[in-house]
Amino acid sequence: MTTTTMVTTVMQAAGQGEFLGIDWGAFLAVALVSFAAAVVIVAFYALGLRLLAVGSPDDTESDGTFTSGDRGRRPFVATAGGYLCLAIGIAAVLYSLYLIIPQFH
Repeated sequence: MTTTTMVTTVMQAAGQGEFLGIDWGAFLAVALVSFAAAVVIVAFYALGLRLLAVGSPDDTESDGTFTSGDRGRRPFVATAGGYLCLAIGIAAVLYSLYLIIPQFH
């Protein structure tokens, strides 16, 4: 197959508004959704870790001084929220693996 024939075949395969047969609008949509999902998963993970760190020795008072070297009590709401945020992140990762791996369907 010559180069001219290949170029003609590629150009015929490309539809209206497509370059080399790629639907760039769909490509952009997938890229944006993937980026947003990654940001949300990382944000939930970071928030979960932060909520679970409440009451640790590195917490400071409002005037900037350290509370003490002893670990304080973590409020129940912070504990439940931390585990909930981590569970949401884990569920999102597992669901994405379910969507990617065809044997699970």
